Amino acid sequence: MRCLFASTAVVVLVALSGCAQGGTATTSSASKYSGDSKLVANTVEDFQANATAHDGAKICSGQITAALAKTITAKNSGASCATAVTAAMKATDEADLTVTKVTIDPKNSNKATATVSAKTGDKSSQTYTFTLERLDKRWQISSFG
Repeated sequence: MRCLFASTAVVVLVALSGCAQGGTATTSSASKYSGDSKLVANTVEDFQANATAHDGAKICSGQITAALAKTITAKNSGASCATAVTAAMKATDEADLTVTKVTIDPKNSNKATATVSAKTGDKSSQTYTFTLERLDKRWQISSFG
């Protein structure tokens, strides 16, 4: 995938979804975690799988919070979140995502961060921090950074 989006949230989303597309990593980065940390890492991996499939609808309805989906829609001239995300994913470079650290908020067990390394085909990498919230008994990405 290639990295291009209008808003910060969408730019990072696309960068990360692009990172998801190439998929040279064959092992699960979630396998080194347990409990809620594993569930958080699995959410990132599910995001990666849906990005690889260019499935903006699944990302917008299940991987990210409704608030983030609304932000993406608002920043893209009212285009639906699914349309904006799918279009952006189709325009990004390939890379792989690896969850390198998960932290459950000690003050609120329904909030977490995941440090994610995004490695592109040219072997360069960037680190992002995803913020996640547990909503309706499942973890969803509330911001990318």
